[in-house]
Amino acid sequence: MSGFATLLWRNLIRNPRRTILTTAAISLAAFTYSSLAGLPYVTNHLLATPDSGRRVVATNASGFFYSLPEAYRRKIAAIPHVLATSGMMYLGGIYREPSDQLGLAVDADQADTMWPDWGITKARADRFRATAIACLVPQPMLRKYGWQVGQQIMLRGTAAPVDVTLRIVDTLGANAPPDALLFRLDYLERILGGPRRVNAYEAIADRVAAVPSVIGAIDETFANSSARTRTESEAGWAMGFMRLGMLFAVLRIVSGAVALAVALIAANTIVMAVRERHAEIAVMRAIGFGPAPIFALIVGESVLVGLAGGALGCGATYVLAKTLPFAVMPFGPMDLLAIIPPGVIAQAFALSVGIGALAAIAPALGSSRRSVVDALRSVV
Repeated sequence: MSGFATLLWRNLIRNPRRTILTTAAISLAAFTYSSLAGLPYVTNHLLATPDSGRRVVATNASGFFYSLPEAYRRKIAAIPHVLATSGMMYLGGIYREPSDQLGLAVDADQADTMWPDWGITKARADRFRATAIACLVPQPMLRKYGWQVGQQIMLRGTAAPVDVTLRIVDTLGANAPPDALLFRLDYLERILGGPRRVNAYEAIADRVAAVPSVIGAIDETFANSSARTRTESEAGWAMGFMRLGMLFAVLRIVSGAVALAVALIAANTIVMAVRERHAEIAVMRAIGFGPAPIFALIVGESVLVGLAGGALGCGATYVLAKTLPFAVMPFGPMDLLAIIPPGVIAQAFALSVGIGALAAIAPALGSSRRSVVDALRSVV
């Protein structure tokens, strides 16, 4: 080990508690940044499949909970490149707790064409169409509530103020959203006993390239009607419906605030460490150490702390990504390592090193630029 490296190491272990706490703070910043910055990528992955890229959702321009009339379905189905369309009505059904919010009523006649990526094969669609009270349930929901295929359940509606009795006739495939319980819209309409009004219409195009023209055609068709539409891709609608855009903006602010707070903590810690070593630095200057070695020594110590913190924080993100698919299995498996881009991990690591380097620059410049006489006088 060279003399410079020996000095670095001895200064790092001079106050182990302070070094460990500073490293832990920087690792928290790396973990927070990599975890929060990766969430949009995780969400986009969960919402995006080849078939979902062909689906669009048309809602009332005033909002999802303003209804659209029955006549819209026929007009949407007649638009070029539209293969199938379905009305959607949100039940917001409670099974056990008010937070459950289950149940989406859809048209059963073209379910296998609308949602093939959700595992709705022709056989499953036939079973769905054969029973008025039929419902299709994703496997994670079966595990969560302990249901079985063939079981009859009751949901207490909130968005639609009725109770529905449903029979689970089959499951959805692995790519279906873990909270997507589908049941028949015609059954819900009979219970409600009024004219058909839906929250939205979903349509699937024959190819992804046709989606922009389908979106434009739907909104143009109803531009002068009493209930104008706002049409988006399925992923875009889901992001807006769940208010994920606002959530991600808040998370970005939080991650930035955490990084700034950690940088200030690290800077304060390094200033204190340098102040405690004024006598040592004065002696080093007196025996011939120039400004450059002093500067490199102080910044090097801080960069090493940043490297260690970044490695720990990014390592924690890796461990989370490896273990989370098993930890959340009741809510649907996710391979996060295939979703979080390596660039996000690299940014978190660079952030950690940057915090260490930037925090040390000011105290390092102050100590290295002092003359030998001033340095010795400060400790006399």
